[in-house]
Amino acid sequence: MTLNMTLQAGLWGWLAASSLLLGAAIGVFVRLPRKAVASIMAYGSGVLIAAICFEQLPDALRLGGHLPSLAGMFCGGLVFVLASRWLERLQGGQGAMAGLLIAAGAFLDGIPESLGLGLGLLDGGTVSLVMLVAIFLSNLPEGLASAAGLRDEGRSRAWVFGLWGVIVLLSGMAAMAGPGLFAGLPDTWLAFVLGFSAGAVLCMLVDSMIPEAFAETHALTGLITLSGFMTALALDKVI
Repeated sequence: MTLNMTLQAGLWGWLAASSLLLGAAIGVFVRLPRKAVASIMAYGSGVLIAAICFEQLPDALRLGGHLPSLAGMFCGGLVFVLASRWLERLQGGQGAMAGLLIAAGAFLDGIPESLGLGLGLLDGGTVSLVMLVAIFLSNLPEGLASAAGLRDEGRSRAWVFGLWGVIVLLSGMAAMAGPGLFAGLPDTWLAFVLGFSAGAVLCMLVDSMIPEAFAETHALTGLITLSGFMTALALDKVI
């Protein structure tokens, strides 16, 4: 494990998370139709599901087999669900904290995504391009929708970009934590961590992104999500 690998993971993490800032810029300066935002959500969900199926989980199974991979998935999903329910209760009782809670929710999504991206560098020293694209596409609608909501709440542009800038910074740090903290772990534990990442992201998709997309795109949600999945499948084949 080298310092260079840790920094490289951070750079990839920051690149993937940069779409949060791009989405925030669109949300602040452009008023897109809600269906357009929902379509981006559905498409990004399909790409992310494919990346988990073709990149993260195969790596986890190869490293540690089914038991640690499944255990990691369950723990990751459980942690995400419990944390998101806690955030929902806070948001229901403290409207003044809405902006900070949105930031916390975005980082909660970003931790397993960025961690999984960074862990890819431990095997062969290369990052998964499919996973990188998936995270980039899935972050875009989150930053867009959240920034638009903050704008409607009267937050200044400097406040919105400062908030999402911090989230991007923290996401890169989470990617750095992948090779930085887990390089010396046995393969079984690496499989558990990769499974944890996959389980948390899958629960995030089912709990938030896909339902929010369906609320606007309805019957087209499946086809849009499928197109994202097919894009990632084609990209995986090309790479």
